[in-house]
Amino acid sequence: MAYSDYGGYAYKNGTRVEERSDAVLSPDGIKSTPGQWPGWTLQEGRASGSYHVLLGDGPIFVALYKQSSLSIHRLSESLDMLALMKNPTPEAVSEYTHEGKTTRYINTDHLKASDELCVFEVDGHTIEVRWTEEDNHYQYVRLTQPDGNVWTGWSGYGVGAGLEDCGYGFSTSEREERLLELLPNAKTPNDQAHLPAPGGEVERKKDNQK
Repeated sequence: MAYSDYGGYAYKNGTRVEERSDAVLSPDGIKSTPGQWPGWTLQEGRASGSYHVLLGDGPIFVALYKQSSLSIHRLSESLDMLALMKNPTPEAVSEYTHEGKTTRYINTDHLKASDELCVFEVDGHTIEVRWTEEDNHYQYVRLTQPDGNVWTGWSGYGVGAGLEDCGYGFSTSEREERLLELLPNAKTPNDQAHLPAPGGEVERKKDNQK
């Protein structure tokens, strides 16, 4: 199972890439154990960042953890997400002070309640994020690369690799439909839509269908 029943899935140009579930991003590359938390099963997971979903061909990667934690990386280097945000509303960034030190952070609770699209840009890559509360709490992400390839993904509680296989948790197909509603019109390099308009189905390998 994914860690504490959290999990998710990644898609490249609309096709599910299951090996990007429960993955580790380390200086030596990407390793994964879909359905099993890599922090427990891989030595690299104990020493490096472990995530429920990992998007991107590199050098820019987007990592999803649980239902609201997101990080952007250049190879294994974690980047300052606040510096990469495009035109955030004042409420989208909050701060707190502890022991005289003030820390600014992305207010995902506000973004979830207001249904705002959060956008980041780095090295020609565009990352779009929506945080939601549905039957549970989820985050949906689209990474558009300079080469035209598009990665999408989602993560949250009670979903993803391992859980779907045993028939436990929340609906994968509903998450895929919601992904299309929130982040429609992702394109392949030849400009053919693999993610159709809301109401369609995400193309994925037959052996991954429920």
